[in-house]
Amino acid sequence: MIYLRRLLVGVTSLLLFVTVWILWPQELDGFIGGRDGKLSVPDYAMTNARFVSVKDGRVEMETRAKDTTYDLAERRMISRTVTARLFDAEGKATLVTADEATFLQNDRKALLTGHVRSESPDGFVLNGSRTEYFMDKKFLLAPAPVDGAAPDKSVKVWANRAESYLGQRKLSLIGDARAEFREDKKGVTKIRGDRAEVDREKEEIEFKKNVRTAQNGTTGSSNSATISYGTSEQSRKKGLRYMSLLDDVVIKEPGGRYTRSQVAEFFAPTDTVVLSGFPAVYNGEDAVTGDRITLYRNTGVVEVTQTNAAASGIAPKGKAPPVRPLTKEDEELIP
Repeated sequence: MIYLRRLLVGVTSLLLFVTVWILWPQELDGFIGGRDGKLSVPDYAMTNARFVSVKDGRVEMETRAKDTTYDLAERRMISRTVTARLFDAEGKATLVTADEATFLQNDRKALLTGHVRSESPDGFVLNGSRTEYFMDKKFLLAPAPVDGAAPDKSVKVWANRAESYLGQRKLSLIGDARAEFREDKKGVTKIRGDRAEVDREKEEIEFKKNVRTAQNGTTGSSNSATISYGTSEQSRKKGLRYMSLLDDVVIKEPGGRYTRSQVAEFFAPTDTVVLSGFPAVYNGEDAVTGDRITLYRNTGVVEVTQTNAAASGIAPKGKAPPVRPLTKEDEELIP
């Protein structure tokens, strides 16, 4: 009888050891990296953890994570499979999900890595591999390449990095900023610049420096540009001007015709481009200038207001001289 009891206790202990060994959370066995690069054993390991940060009676951040380790001395929390709600001053939440997050409570900072997805209260989504959140400033910084889209997918954006402040409804795209949107009559329009500012309230994107556009075979270049991507009634009351190119504008059409101006405005209802600011249209050896030139894209018709130069390169008497010749930059842009 005593032998059977000992045998039963031994078998039970063995089964208990095997069960604990298999089901033991990895976090309890593991280490976490300190700021000095040394590894340390976490003070706590939690599953399905919830963390809430409150300041002056207001909830700043609410986080849920599948697995979490916590270091009391460093006041550092490392979580995996993270969902965080970041609240602005009005209590509106930006929803952020990430594969892993490190919360530095002394610095009031969060570092999210892996597949990071942030969704603003208005539905604008931004994806990346790394995001830093500074709680005191309510500032989000994505230092690695990002891509994003408006709620209705009417516009998509890309950039080398991005940054925004909660509650401002603006997003800065920095380094090779690009956008792609669809216009009903001309299809997809692509545009890029060195940087861009997305104004989600106005539903506009402003591009700066080395701007290039491409649309259905027509290309353009300028120093700045603005696109209106809104589909709301408010956006439609703007006159349906969906794109404007500003400052040293050159537009090249598939047939070889090209234009120069300081301003080029693209209008959707009439499928026209209105040029102003010393505009000129070149077609082979022919050239036309005026105070205002309208290009009807469907028919190829050119409408000139207050013409002050000639067609076919011949200036009429009493009028301004022919347009200036192409620069080296023009020749590089226009084959």
